[in-house]
Amino acid sequence: MQKILYLEILGSVSDKGFSLDELVLKTKELFEREGMPGFVSLILSLVDEQLCIDLMRGESRFSHAPCCERPRYEAHDRRDRSFRTSVGDVELRWRRVRCKNCGRGFIPLREFLGVDAYQSKSNELERVVTEVVSEQSYRRSSDHLLRIGEIPVPKSTLHRWVAQSDCDELVWPRGLRFLLADGSGYKRRPDPERELNNRGEVRVALGVNNRGATVALGAWSGKSWEEIGADLNRSRGRRAKAGLLVSDGEAGLAEGLSDLANGHQRCHWHMARDLNHTLWEDESPKPERDAYGGRLRGILGLELPVDCVEPVREDDKSLISARIKEAERQLDKLAGEFFLKGYVKASGYVNRARKNLFANLRLWLKCGIIGPRASSLIERMMREIGRRLKRIAFGWSEQGAAKMARIVIKRFSSAKQWDAYWLKKLRIEDKVMLVYRGAHVK
Repeated sequence: MQKILYLEILGSVSDKGFSLDELVLKTKELFEREGMPGFVSLILSLVDEQLCIDLMRGESRFSHAPCCERPRYEAHDRRDRSFRTSVGDVELRWRRVRCKNCGRGFIPLREFLGVDAYQSKSNELERVVTEVVSEQSYRRSSDHLLRIGEIPVPKSTLHRWVAQSDCDELVWPRGLRFLLADGSGYKRRPDPERELNNRGEVRVALGVNNRGATVALGAWSGKSWEEIGADLNRSRGRRAKAGLLVSDGEAGLAEGLSDLANGHQRCHWHMARDLNHTLWEDESPKPERDAYGGRLRGILGLELPVDCVEPVREDDKSLISARIKEAERQLDKLAGEFFLKGYVKASGYVNRARKNLFANLRLWLKCGIIGPRASSLIERMMREIGRRLKRIAFGWSEQGAAKMARIVIKRFSSAKQWDAYWLKKLRIEDKVMLVYRGAHVK
């Protein structure tokens, strides 16, 4: 269907002079309030009329479920409908047709557009809203949409739209090389009946696929790592395990996710930082803590050979294997020193972490795959989540915090997956073309 549309505007300006800014603002106000919504409404009305005419003539070219074996349609009535969009409220009166044989009626334009029965907004507005609220609070998002985009949406409506959206759904990728997991606290809405205080925690899992790209796997609140591991196992299905799990030393994390990866790599950065804290708990003086921290970083500073490529050479294998054994021997010695000095917590901390500190090197020796030795990939994502959940808002429900975390990690770590979801939902298929031919005066 192709039509030539004419836009009629009455323009009046003072011959005594006016400002460029006033002209721009008045034009913007006109098109945002009436021009763009009216333009969209006009096109929809033209399509609606053409659809109904084709149906009544038996010449319809769009597929729809027939009401009976030999449908014969007639025009019935019109119904008012309004949709919120990013260009304003689009209002129209779409036609309802009825079959002469069976009496069943339907609205052709609704089926043609793929609009749900009680849909009140466009999907493109839902995307705008979701992306805005993932970066600032609902109150500020409502004000931002009104001031910048002239889209008046109350914050309660924004919250309902985001809560009902399925844009946060995540899928386990075909091939996963590394799995990263971490957690972060936030101010939760207290629930005395469930004996919940205001100290909530959101837990996040990310992956690195075979192409080296970061992908979002999930976010949870109010669940243990064992429950999260069961959820991820169901999402993984029959797909292969990740080569390596990279995380800090949080209790229960490695055990809860053990079925998802073939090995566990303790984060070296967290190892050095947390040792300082455990020594502080053992009442070690600061100069001694600093000295032990430097000593630990020296032990952990094993590097792969320069220009290492697959396959792994035998001399590289023997060299790295010897260095790993020596580093583990030094860690045993360090743990023994802590124990003799009465630093029981620090000694136990080093002993528990020792066997998982060089899993990345063992993976390289076995498969030639270079794995991370620190969880820096997920740490950056946790900063984004913390900014949204901690610094911008508080009083989250557990469901709301987990959903917002999934939106954030999907947007920032799986941008292609995020765009692909919206392209499919918005049905962007190059089936609409609009050409501006210029502005003229009659």
